[in-house]
Amino acid sequence: MITPVSHSRVGLGTLFGRLKGRNGLIGAIWSCLNAGAGVALPFVVFIFFAHVLMPAQVGMIVLGVSCAEFVKAIGLSGLYEALLQQSIDRQRYHETAFAVLLLSGLVLLGVYAGMITLLARMIDGVAATYPALLVIGLRIPLDLATLQPQAVLAQRLSYRRMAIRSIIANVGAGAVGIGLALTGRPMAGMVTYQVGQSALILLTTAIGTAALAWPRLHRDCLRRMAHEATMSSIVRLVAATNNYVDQIIIATMLSSTRLAYFNLAKRVETTFITASASFSAILFQPLFATTDAAGREPVLRKGLATLTLLCGLPVAFLVINGDRVVPLVFGARWAPAAPVVALLAIAGLLRALGSVHGALLSVSGRNRQLAIMSSVSALSGILGVVVTARYGVVWCAAALMLKNLAITMWMAVSTRRDVPHTARAYLVEVIVPVALMLSGVAGGGMLAGATISHAAPAATIAILIASILAGACGGLICYARRLLRIAPASIPVNG
Repeated sequence: MITPVSHSRVGLGTLFGRLKGRNGLIGAIWSCLNAGAGVALPFVVFIFFAHVLMPAQVGMIVLGVSCAEFVKAIGLSGLYEALLQQSIDRQRYHETAFAVLLLSGLVLLGVYAGMITLLARMIDGVAATYPALLVIGLRIPLDLATLQPQAVLAQRLSYRRMAIRSIIANVGAGAVGIGLALTGRPMAGMVTYQVGQSALILLTTAIGTAALAWPRLHRDCLRRMAHEATMSSIVRLVAATNNYVDQIIIATMLSSTRLAYFNLAKRVETTFITASASFSAILFQPLFATTDAAGREPVLRKGLATLTLLCGLPVAFLVINGDRVVPLVFGARWAPAAPVVALLAIAGLLRALGSVHGALLSVSGRNRQLAIMSSVSALSGILGVVVTARYGVVWCAAALMLKNLAITMWMAVSTRRDVPHTARAYLVEVIVPVALMLSGVAGGGMLAGATISHAAPAATIAILIASILAGACGGLICYARRLLRIAPASIPVNG
């Protein structure tokens, strides 16, 4: 049994001590590695293809992937969570789940093909890339089929295999895709990368693990899993709606080039969301779950401070220097994406901060309330994009940023009884540090720019380095005292 955490001292040392007591430290380390690789490796590959493909071509691939991910979410992917809850007669449950996932994957592949055919009549450029977009649809059955053996690995606590397969898939598919691009077939290379990721993840999940079940439908097993699988699938569908439908709408109302700019910004936003999701699962949820009511305010403050320290500096850097960074990293033709990147970086920080409140709601019996908030967030995001798309992609990004601000404020208000001094916590842990980071980034860049008069890439890099270092100093002013006390007293762990 774990002793409740005293509200006076809660930190990373406390958490890892607790994780070690549960034999979960290895899982935490591999989870962090998996999250980091899942963000960094695809981003590096995207940078390469941004240089060898025109934004309009990238936009076409983005459209295909967005449609595939959304259609995939219609399938009963929540069977994964239902499988994890089965402790008796697992083989029959896994056989049933694999049969349903395979069948739904094949059916949804046809749905995806119909969707692309319809879009070909609505969007210029889709018809020219129609075969490539159809191939991207193979991600749907491959990804759904992967869920069953992945559930076996999760039940075995095979953290290492689950993390390494993602790394192998990204590196392997990236190498093949980049190789094709270097031979003069960049579009084929990017499509191969997208589909190759899914294929390699399935192979590395199933080969050598004896985790793949034979597809066989057992009606009693399906009946018992139906409710939990449906509820989990709805949650996944809401998440897919939040992440991909706005991009489909932009493609239909604007152009594939504008979609590519928007997708670049979404990748930046996703970086912050992925980081916050990892911290939420490994740090915030366990702390909230094992902390008494009186101790929740310090935990929330520490959560806000952690994510501000992690995400605040990159956001401040992109807001001030986006017009320099985007062309430098992705090429001059991507320069119009700079304001979109800045706005969605802010949106990502807001969603990351909201995840702290979401972690508290999720472990305190308020998942229904959290589901309602997530649904409202997804639907209002779609509405915001529909209304603002006629004015341009920058306005779409601004609408999403404001929507995320409103949702985060709503979540903060919803936890005000658990954390009565939320406004003060945001002032001290978020607003003041971000303001200092912004001031440092702006001041450092101005001083370096006044000293360096050249416009060469090396001079730009020097200015950017000076800017981010000054911003880091601004942020550390707020957190220096806390960093000196990073290892608090350990919490007793029994058993």
